[in-house]
Amino acid sequence: MKKYTPKSSPPPEVLAVEFSSGRMVWDLVDGRRISVPLAWYPTLMLATPEERSVFHIYSSSVHWPLLDCDLGSEGILRGNKEAEFFSNRAWKRHSASSGKHPAVAA
Repeated sequence: MKKYTPKSSPPPEVLAVEFSSGRMVWDLVDGRRISVPLAWYPTLMLATPEERSVFHIYSSSVHWPLLDCDLGSEGILRGNKEAEFFSNRAWKRHSASSGKHPAVAA
């Protein structure tokens, strides 16, 4: 199987997304199954299962409309974590809805 490099080919398309045991798992069209810790993406980690279940796959990216969250297979394969701005926004939203300080909620 050819190793993915951004300069040699477009990002692989996403076939399926699931959440299991604190992980996010993506099945890619090239046969790979990528599993990453959900903690890398606080927006998804702090969301309800219902919010995580509403998503749309667009070729090589996935969009969660209820969370205003977009991830792409290229970033997942590189091991990119959620940008600090979006992580902070997720923690603030979570603490406002739960009444807990973000440091306590973690």
